[in-house]
Amino acid sequence: MTPVSATARAQVKERLRFDDLDSMLLLKNGNYLYKVPFRGGFAVLKVYQGSRTWWQYFSKTCGNVLVCNQTSFMPRARRLTELDSIRLWREAGFRVFGVYEDVEVEGMDPTLYALYEYVPRKKLVDLLGDPELSLDERVKIWTGFLPTWHRRHALAIQRAEPRLVHENGDLKHVMPMDDGDYLFFDFEMVYRSRRRTKEFVAREILSFLKSLGKTVRPGEFDRFMTETVRHYPDHDLLRYTHAFAFANPNPVLRLARAIDRNFKSRAKKEFSKYNVARVLLAELAKPR
Repeated sequence: MTPVSATARAQVKERLRFDDLDSMLLLKNGNYLYKVPFRGGFAVLKVYQGSRTWWQYFSKTCGNVLVCNQTSFMPRARRLTELDSIRLWREAGFRVFGVYEDVEVEGMDPTLYALYEYVPRKKLVDLLGDPELSLDERVKIWTGFLPTWHRRHALAIQRAEPRLVHENGDLKHVMPMDDGDYLFFDFEMVYRSRRRTKEFVAREILSFLKSLGKTVRPGEFDRFMTETVRHYPDHDLLRYTHAFAFANPNPVLRLARAIDRNFKSRAKKEFSKYNVARVLLAELAKPR
C-alpha cells in the first residue's frame, strides 16, 4: 500500500452531509444561513446563492461597482470578499467568526458556501433595545463599545484600508462578548477606493448612529449622542461626518447628496444620515 504523505493528509477535508437543510434554516436575508450540527455542537452554513435571480445579482453588481465604489454582488464574489475581509480583520486584531476551511459539504459547489463558527450571543441591537435594562445600563454598554469602534476607524484611515470599514455597519452586526471584546460580522461587500477611506468611515459612523436612534427608546437618543461625544476619542472625525453629508469636496457627490436631501422622503426621517449628522454637530458644539 502506498503511504500517504503528511501534505496529502492535510489536504483531506472532512465531508459533511445534510439531508434536510430546510429544517435547519436559521435566517434568509439575501443568503441562506443554516444552523447545522458540527463536531458535537453547531456551525453556520452560509450559502451565497439562491435568494435572487441572475438579473438581480447583475443589476445590483452594476450599481455597486459603477456608482457606489463597492465590490461585486455576485454570489461567488461576495463569498470571496467576506472570507478575505474576515482574514484581514482578524489579522488587525478584531474578533470575527471562525471559518472551518477543512470541511466540504456533499452536493454543494464549494465556491458558493462557507462554514462559520456558531456564536449564540445577543447582538448590540438586542441589548441597547432591551426593555428590561435601564437607560444607564444601556448607555454603559454603548460607551464600552466606542474605544474598539474608534480603534478600527483610526486603523482604517492610517492604513488607507477601506476593507476595515463596515459597509453594512449597524448594531445588528456586532456581538458583545464576555471578555469585553466585540465580534463583528457581515463582510460580503466592501468599498474599493483607498483615497476615500475617511469618507467611508464617516458613512459608517452615521450608519451606526442611525441604527442607534432607531433602536433606543423615544427621548433617549440625545443622551446617547452626548455620551458618544464624551467617549469617542476623535472629535475631528465625528465632526467630519457633517462634511461627508453636506460638503463633500467632489462636486458630483455634493450635488447628488443635495438632490437626495431635498427630494427623497427618507432624507426627511428623524434618523436619516443628514439629521443624525446635524444632531452630532450640534452636540459637538456644546461647551464641555
